[in-house]
Amino acid sequence: MDGGLAIFGFGLFLLSIANLYARTAYWLAWPLLAISVLAMGMAFSESKRLRDVSLGVSAALGVLFIVALATGTVWWLTLAVFLFAVAFGLLWAEFRFEYFGNVTRQELPHRAHRGPVHWPWQRRRVH
Repeated sequence: MDGGLAIFGFGLFLLSIANLYARTAYWLAWPLLAISVLAMGMAFSESKRLRDVSLGVSAALGVLFIVALATGTVWWLTLAVFLFAVAFGLLWAEFRFEYFGNVTRQELPHRAHRGPVHWPWQRRRVH
């Protein structure tokens, strides 16, 4: 997963440089540069939060995609941001679900079974 984060971070870096070179949307290039530097830096760290970072990067790119779509940014740039958002989302899901075959059910974090939620207006009656 570290290699995937580094490759996608480098791809975002190149995309933002191409955006600055083409001078199409400066507002989109700077967040892409910041996100790519964060992704590449986290990829080479020993952090236990790597999976959360890829989900956060995916969410940030998703927001940037929606803003780029709404503001009428060049189509290739909007499409590239969307594809990178999907790729980071897949990087997150790859080690979160056993469907992809990278983790087994035993390796997944144990989720404690919680009982039904009791809302404040649902008072328990004690007799």
